[in-house]
Amino acid sequence: MKTNIVSRVSLLLAALVLSACGSSVRLSEVPVEDRSGAMAGRAADGSAGAGAGAAGSAGASGSGAGSAASALASRAVVPADPSSRAGQPGAAGSGFGAAGAAGAAGAAGASGAAGGAGAAGMGAVPANLQRTVVYFDFDSFDLKPEGLAIVDSHARFLNTNKGRALVVEGHADERGGREYNLALGQKRAEAVRRRLALQGVPDSQVEAVSFGEEKPAVAGVDDAAHDKNRRAEIKYR
Repeated sequence: MKTNIVSRVSLLLAALVLSACGSSVRLSEVPVEDRSGAMAGRAADGSAGAGAGAAGSAGASGSGAGSAASALASRAVVPADPSSRAGQPGAAGSGFGAAGAAGAAGAAGASGAAGGAGAAGMGAVPANLQRTVVYFDFDSFDLKPEGLAIVDSHARFLNTNKGRALVVEGHADERGGREYNLALGQKRAEAVRRRLALQGVPDSQVEAVSFGEEKPAVAGVDDAAHDKNRRAEIKYR
């Protein structure tokens, strides 16, 4: 009887021990598999996370580059469209179009105004100076009273317009030799130049040249033609 009880207790204890050992074995093995799986999962998750992070960084960089490019493009100076009307922007988004057109128009206006002022300053020869031909007597280079009045009026103009200059061209009629007429024409031009100098006009504003008989004002061999060809012409430059 006692032997049976001891045997049953021993078997029960053995069963409890085996059960406890089996549980510990299973408990010790499962986490190994779980840990490897978890580690693999974590590695996969980490790789995916790293990939996502890299993609995010690339996206952020691309976005930043795109923003920077957009900012640079918005600040870029776009030349005005030549076909656009003055005062209108040359291209959409171009702040330079209107300002550039206005600036160009302003520069052109200023240039035109300066040119106009320069032209006004230089000025056309006044109406009272339209008489630019001085006539001489036959074989003479002396200025007559009428010629003196003409030359003196030009002297007054030159003295108040220092930027102007003129050429005095001396001429002769066809009588006489070529060389003689060239010399006579030069003397007539010099007579006008000297009179201008006496009135205060510097030589830098006056040039005297001779054409002799080469450029007659009137064709002909009569006295009327000769009277018109014995002359000195005042030409502004």
